[in-house]
Amino acid sequence: MTELVSGAGLLHFASLVASLGGNPERLMRAHGIDPSAAGVADRLISYGAMATVIGAAALELNCSDFGMRLGKRQGIQIMGPVAVLIRHAATVADAIEGVSHYLHHCAPPDIIQLKRGPRSSVLTLDIALRQLSYRDQMFEKGLVVSMEAFRLMLGEDFVPLRVTMRHHPLSSPETYRQIFGCRVEFAADVNSLHFPSEALSREIRGRDPTVLALAKNYLAQIGPMLPLVEHVREAIHRMLQVGQADLICVAQALILHPRVLQRRLAESATSFEKILDDVRREMAWELSTRGMQVAQIASMLGYSEQSSYSRACRRWYGESPRQLITRRLKSS
Repeated sequence: MTELVSGAGLLHFASLVASLGGNPERLMRAHGIDPSAAGVADRLISYGAMATVIGAAALELNCSDFGMRLGKRQGIQIMGPVAVLIRHAATVADAIEGVSHYLHHCAPPDIIQLKRGPRSSVLTLDIALRQLSYRDQMFEKGLVVSMEAFRLMLGEDFVPLRVTMRHHPLSSPETYRQIFGCRVEFAADVNSLHFPSEALSREIRGRDPTVLALAKNYLAQIGPMLPLVEHVREAIHRMLQVGQADLICVAQALILHPRVLQRRLAESATSFEKILDDVRREMAWELSTRGMQVAQIASMLGYSEQSSYSRACRRWYGESPRQLITRRLKSS
């Protein structure tokens, strides 16, 4: 199971592919993406499929800088309501911190972090998914979108001090210099943009505090676009049947690092343990109508000891597993 993101992640994909002589609909369908979802903010697409179709387009169209070209066309528009924070935050620092906090609303796997320094600061970009095709194209696209955000906040003449990328160059040095305006270092430890720390305190011109307040209120109410809790519940329910519903196995099924999964669940005011407990409680309620022995139910719920299930059942329903079975059979 891959993480879902807003269809806005493929905004302008079709027009860019067409301009290069390709067939965007055929490319998207070949990689499991409904063309009608591309560029549509309230449609969900697979992040993995999005990365694959971008990488496939780069190869098929012999366009090594496809990700960067797409990022340039998209700009901050792909962030949806999160982009409002960039336009209307009080300062550059406030904007970056806001985007870092709310980015998971439109692209849960994407992670940005701000590292402040006395003279220069660093914006880093990472992708939380462990297995991802064409990761390099996605990093380049993300760094270009970040550049567009900085230019919107600081002016079109903004040039970073330097840019670093983890991968080896996909395009010529001149291509990178034209896009970023500075030297780009490859095979680095992080994907990053370096800029003067004094830029963080600059006020964003033309900001509207009222619009900012409305955007924050909206983002706080809608929650993340990806219903991660429901994906975790589904994975636990499925994996309990094969005795593998622990944190590590579920995180692997979601193609996430366990720590990232725990953090995302904490942001949703829950935890893996609570979701597991809820799923077990609901399954116990259903299984108690099937004429199964208590030991069988305990095993299906992933308990190694029947006594552990007995304690949980009393906590959930105030009665023993046998009493629950009797009550459920009478009412069914």
